[in-house]
Amino acid sequence: MLQHKISKRHYKNALPIGFSLIIALMVLTSIIAAIQLNKSSDEISHVEIEHRERDSLLQTMAQVARKRTITLFEIVHAADPFQIDDAYMRLNQLATDFTVTRQAFKRKKLPPNMLELFNKQTKLAQLTEPKQLQVYELARDNKKTKALDLFIKETLPLSKKFLEAIKDMSQLESSNTHIIFKDTKKNNDKTLSYLIVFDIFSVLISVLLTIFIIKKQRDSDQELALLATTDTLTTLPNRSTFIATVEDHIAENPNKPFSIIFFDIDYFKSINDNYGHEVGDKVLQDFTTKIRFNIKKEDFFARLGGDEFVLVLNSIQNHHDINQFIKKLSENLDTVFTINKTEVFTTTSMGICKYPDDGTDTETLLRHADIAMYSAKKSGRNGYKFFSKETNIKVQKEHDMSHALHSLLHSDNAGNELRLVYQPLMNISDGDFTECEALLRWTNSQGENIPTDEFIEIAEKTNLIEKINLFVIHEACKQQFEWQRSGKKSTRININLSGNKAIFSKLLYEFKINLKVFELEPSLFGIELTERTLFEISEETISELETLRELGVKISMDDFGTGYSSLSYLKKLPITTLKVDKAFISGIPNDKDDLVLVKTIINMAKSLKLEIVAEGVETHEQLIFLEAHACNIAQGYYFHHPLESDEISSLQLAA
Repeated sequence: MLQHKISKRHYKNALPIGFSLIIALMVLTSIIAAIQLNKSSDEISHVEIEHRERDSLLQTMAQVARKRTITLFEIVHAADPFQIDDAYMRLNQLATDFTVTRQAFKRKKLPPNMLELFNKQTKLAQLTEPKQLQVYELARDNKKTKALDLFIKETLPLSKKFLEAIKDMSQLESSNTHIIFKDTKKNNDKTLSYLIVFDIFSVLISVLLTIFIIKKQRDSDQELALLATTDTLTTLPNRSTFIATVEDHIAENPNKPFSIIFFDIDYFKSINDNYGHEVGDKVLQDFTTKIRFNIKKEDFFARLGGDEFVLVLNSIQNHHDINQFIKKLSENLDTVFTINKTEVFTTTSMGICKYPDDGTDTETLLRHADIAMYSAKKSGRNGYKFFSKETNIKVQKEHDMSHALHSLLHSDNAGNELRLVYQPLMNISDGDFTECEALLRWTNSQGENIPTDEFIEIAEKTNLIEKINLFVIHEACKQQFEWQRSGKKSTRININLSGNKAIFSKLLYEFKINLKVFELEPSLFGIELTERTLFEISEETISELETLRELGVKISMDDFGTGYSSLSYLKKLPITTLKVDKAFISGIPNDKDDLVLVKTIINMAKSLKLEIVAEGVETHEQLIFLEAHACNIAQGYYFHHPLESDEISSLQLAA
């Protein structure tokens, strides 16, 4: 509204039509010049980055290829079988490294001439790798002369051709990049010529604009000052004004107590998402009106930003009166707004701190009020909390845990504090097991076991959940690779994945990459999804899950029965398995409601041809009940606590 008035007064100055046309021309030419320069700059930057990345990948491929040849040479000359096997392991690792690098290079956009050389290299690789394996087998069988002869006459020449192909690709890459740079430079020269012309226009126009701006500056100073200190949507003082006002108040009245109330509208993001920002803005305006109606002239109300507001309560000092005021205010804010014939229900969480008891400066007071508000959110929202030292200690503990977790993930799990344990899923009919659930554990450097629920919740709040998921995926695939290599009984590993829409698709992509790197069958894994994760799954992710299911990946809905929308996802998602939440199993056989619920879930799963897993089985009575009702699989302490990988290996051998 204020900006509209300013623009309107500009038009009242009745600028000459000719001047307006010149301004329009300057703007148009400046935009064209900026677009051209930006496009050229982006092209150069993109080409340079792509060149460096492709060249780096080619250099890596060449280095790995040379190391493979050297390692093969070591195999030929090794006398100890263990040395041969060790060198062969390194040869396999180098092959994996080369495959990963080569796939990364292939994902780059390759011109036809580069693609032709890439295919040539592919054919050479197909010829080279069998020969390398043959050399290894001859060396392992102690046929040194034949191995050396095959290495010199066939493998070494092929390796040389292989390296020459990479060299040709590197030279072609440089040539292609040079051509692109040359063409881009021509475009840049042309763009710069245009820019010189545009600059001449800009200089002329700037002289006129300077005269106009000087004339108008005096009139707009007051309006700009207002914009700098006021929130335009609600007309409340903004954050900077709030901080300055409180600091002045403390400086002028250091002995006068007051309270700060921190407001946060519950689930405001969902209001914006469901009804649109126009409705969200109206909610903020109506919320402001409600607060203003309940406070006095000497109180100071401001908007910090988003859906966060703060009130300096000067009119009440007595703790009992403050408590009554906030209680009444909380009830008034638990309301419904009717906006454009739409009913929007809102509640508010509030945190309160007092000066000087809870802080003597603005920053501390605001932080403590925020901590108290956060505690109110944690307690179920739609309420209020006073700041306390205990709350501060708890928040600090969470902050320290977040910092430690971030450092741990940044250092690639230095000290192996994070690890996976595995809990078997037992077939009720024969007592055997063919799968297990991978569970994440964290034992810090002081030997403390951090509860998984605690650090996962913090990871989700601080966006570390993606790195944790990637760690679990990699560790599970690595463990499955070890089991397969050692010839253990095939045991499916079920992985819990969680995250928002932005990262879930990436997690599935990384899962598929790990399968390729470790050369594992998809059917050796399962993916478990909690209901909280289901809310974040996009249509694209559902399609990817369907593909994985077709490849043999087991898709489970974890903690089934605890959420109100689980049934809808049975139809929407490619689910193979339902896992009944342990909260229902724990009530068996004494809780009649749990008995009915579990029976119903089992029957429903049978009707939908889904596998059923009972979680948290801890007693013989529970097992008897599940067996009587034809539940497929059970998981819980009655059979096994989560086990280390070597303990699972022992079970596999026993089986």
